[in-house]
Amino acid sequence: MRLGTKLSIVLALLVLTLASNVALSVWSIRFLERELALPLRSVQSVMSRLHEIKRMGEEEIDLVSSQMNGSGIGVQETARHVETSEQAIAELVDELSLIPSVLQQSGISTPRNLRIRSGIILAANLEWRGTKTDEHAAQLIEQIDTRHELIERIEGRILEDAALSAEFGKTLTRRIYIILAVTIVGALAIGMVMVMFIRRWVFSPIDRLREGAERLALGDFDHKIRVHTNDELGRLGEEFNRMGGLIHTMQVRRIEQERLAAMGEMAQRTVHNLRTPLAGIRALSETTLDELPEGSDLADLQKRIIVTVDRFEGWLKEMVRTSAPLEMHPAEYNPDSLVSSVIEAHRAAAQSRGCRIEMEGSAGSGKAIGDAHHLEHAITAVLSNAVEYAPEGSAIRVRVGGGKDDSGRYWTVRIENSGEMIPEALQQTIFRPYFTTRKNGTGIGLALCHRVVQQHLGRIEIKSPLNASDSIGCAFLIQIAYHALYDQDP
Repeated sequence: MRLGTKLSIVLALLVLTLASNVALSVWSIRFLERELALPLRSVQSVMSRLHEIKRMGEEEIDLVSSQMNGSGIGVQETARHVETSEQAIAELVDELSLIPSVLQQSGISTPRNLRIRSGIILAANLEWRGTKTDEHAAQLIEQIDTRHELIERIEGRILEDAALSAEFGKTLTRRIYIILAVTIVGALAIGMVMVMFIRRWVFSPIDRLREGAERLALGDFDHKIRVHTNDELGRLGEEFNRMGGLIHTMQVRRIEQERLAAMGEMAQRTVHNLRTPLAGIRALSETTLDELPEGSDLADLQKRIIVTVDRFEGWLKEMVRTSAPLEMHPAEYNPDSLVSSVIEAHRAAAQSRGCRIEMEGSAGSGKAIGDAHHLEHAITAVLSNAVEYAPEGSAIRVRVGGGKDDSGRYWTVRIENSGEMIPEALQQTIFRPYFTTRKNGTGIGLALCHRVVQQHLGRIEIKSPLNASDSIGCAFLIQIAYHALYDQDP
């Protein structure tokens, strides 16, 4: 997933959380208003009208009582005032019946009971008006007091409902606070998760890139950045790792080029210093050979000296070319004859160390195509090391064979001795140019051997030790394609 997509998801979650909190807050306010504020305003309206009915009833009682005490305005006038007051009370009762909360809080029968009570009061008032007796006036006052008691019961019920509503409001408020708290905690949790993801997706990769850059600046080209994602920063980390590997490869190549240049200069000086005595040895051998009598046993030795000097002269020329790219000159050659000639060149050295070289097997019939000159040097590098590290009195075995695989025919040569084993950590390092474990080694032979084998579409393998129980011995297996330098068989 792309980094922009991830951040978009995080931002969408944040916006959704904020929108949810705002929506919940608005809903909570409107819900409280609907459940508490509106009913309380309705209660206020109902209570004010009931209070007005009670006040008007108390005025009626005061007027009737004054008339009974002889200080009133007259029975007829007082009765008319009671009728007018009851008409106003009837209008208030009609208004009460239009308030929905009255039906919910005081009951459906409240307006009807009040109308009935007003009718009884009017009847009592009419009877008092006709008789004008204190007994009927007292009955009228009693009916008005009965209505007062009814109104007080209604008010008590409304106040009780209001108290319950207030308690319910407190409970509802607590619940809303709990919901808001849970929502806030959820928002904080989502925020923490988003911070964690942003740290994982953005800050942690940037920290790893910074650390990698610091390690790279210190020369640690093997340091690799751990890549956990496939987004832009993950691909940047992969590119950084490839860049570090490329810089390391370029540095190794530059060092190798510098070493090749230094070894090239050294090789030229060495070759220059050795050619003169070698030319003298060859000239002396030729002169001695010419002066020997016919059939002398020394003649064969002198010829071997001349052949060895010529071969050494060729090696010196090749030493000068080790720092330059290999130039292949393909031609037909016989693998068995090639290996035999290398073995013959090293028999004397093996005998001087008390060892012997044994050759067995065959590459098979037919000619191979390749650069026999370079292959001779490659096999020489391996065989000379085998001779040098072979224990005295031991045998150096050279096995030649052949085979065929999907890529075509090939021939092999296996060179083994019973000397010290090569540690596994060094089995690939020894093919690097100028790497050597010998005091007087140059590190050229096996590196050149590896390059030649690769040029001939082959491979070289090391097996050491020969037997796990003995922990000694070493074997080099070289495999060479029969037609390495051609795309198809001639």
